[in-house]
Amino acid sequence: MAAASLRTYGRRELFGLSAGGALAGLAAAVLPGSDRAAAATARRRHFRAVVVGSGFGGAVAALRLGGAGVDTLILERGSDEPGLLGGVEHVRESGLGMLAGATVGGGSVGYYGITLAPERRYFERLYPKGLRYEEFVRTWFPLARRMLRASAMPRDVYDAVPYTHVRSWDARMRRAGFAPSGLDAAFDWEAVRDELTGRARSVVTVGDPIGATTTGAKRTLRQTYLPAALATGHVQLRARHEVTGIERTRLGYELQVRRLAPDKSVLATEAVTCDLLFLAAGTLGTNRLLVAARDSGALPDLPAAVGTGFGDNGDQFTGCVIPAAESGPTQGAPIASMVRLREGFELPLTLECGHFPPSGDRALAVTFAMTVDTDHRGTFRYDPGTRTVRLTDWSAERTAAARRAALAANARIAEASPGCEPLPDTLRFLPTAHPLGGCEIGQVTDLAGRVRGMKGLYVMDSTLLPGNAGGANPSLTITALAERALAEIVRAGG
Repeated sequence: MAAASLRTYGRRELFGLSAGGALAGLAAAVLPGSDRAAAATARRRHFRAVVVGSGFGGAVAALRLGGAGVDTLILERGSDEPGLLGGVEHVRESGLGMLAGATVGGGSVGYYGITLAPERRYFERLYPKGLRYEEFVRTWFPLARRMLRASAMPRDVYDAVPYTHVRSWDARMRRAGFAPSGLDAAFDWEAVRDELTGRARSVVTVGDPIGATTTGAKRTLRQTYLPAALATGHVQLRARHEVTGIERTRLGYELQVRRLAPDKSVLATEAVTCDLLFLAAGTLGTNRLLVAARDSGALPDLPAAVGTGFGDNGDQFTGCVIPAAESGPTQGAPIASMVRLREGFELPLTLECGHFPPSGDRALAVTFAMTVDTDHRGTFRYDPGTRTVRLTDWSAERTAAARRAALAANARIAEASPGCEPLPDTLRFLPTAHPLGGCEIGQVTDLAGRVRGMKGLYVMDSTLLPGNAGGANPSLTITALAERALAEIVRAGG
């Protein structure tokens, strides 16, 4: 199976769900060929499988289910229009700001394209023994990287003027005794070259990876997994459909769905039922749905551990004020260089070279840090009075060790580079873009994302990660975990 997965799923495995096993007897949901067929399709309320969310895990689930002939519906609360268009939700709970994708393509639309695997030592510390690092390195990380179409920045792009800040960042790292290296990113480097030569308007090269979504220079799930899923002929996508509740009925799982207008007002409410439910609504969305379902009595048999183990991936932002000559006239995207610091600080860190618009004769050099924090976790809880789920027990103390480690690394960098002044600790940048956890794999679910004690219910997103991605951006790990899980589900027939 490992060798087959690297090229594609084999025919026998692809059709295992529909031709034999527990998922036999499927009705194919072909793409409609007429207005009448389209209207009939839009009225359908029962599907063999429903995927809630179209981010990394949901897109994988949709493609592999569709490829196996499973009649599948994707429900996405965000818009399917080009660009970001408000597609990132900014939430502040219990003293922590969090960003979450809310558009077709989920977090891939707002992220910076970084495709980075954790190191073995941290992977093995965080995940159950049944998830073998060798298997991920051999099979699942390469498959995910290839499907996301990620690659390292070419040397000619690295040497271009808009990446002066990257080269100077690398030089500061070396002066501090650190060893910088390149990163894979889901960008079209030919499109970046077109910007550098004036054949295309400047977007990536002026540091706008979100704008690059509309030009196609950044490769999101809208260009990779999702069109491939729809092309199977067995997958439908309904944008601006927000799932607000889940319960069990004689028809399987019933979802309460709000159909939204572009301004997010509610056009209608409806129920959708399915036999197989794949939750991929992100850490905020999936925890909100499952914790509410358990504690309201809609799904009382959900594991008690649902909602626990939340973490912010140890995310921290630091930086230095540097001479304008070390910044260049613009700071291009994406993040192109990193440093891994395994010892010498309170927590292990991965540092990544950010970008920020230069101004005046001084410029800002941004460093994004992810710390390997295995201790500090929070819990999502249900409030029956308001019928809402919130992160209730996070505090500044839970991020203090990560902050100290990031500041100490930043201070060492500044000390080694004359003219580099560290930013004060009072200057905080963005909320975490990597909220993780709540349905930890191996605890709430088995190793294929099946929720324990809940037949036909699966989790396929960032909630599977145990609050931390091991000093890495989590997109590659989420994708790889979902690929591995769907391979098992297809092979086993459920």
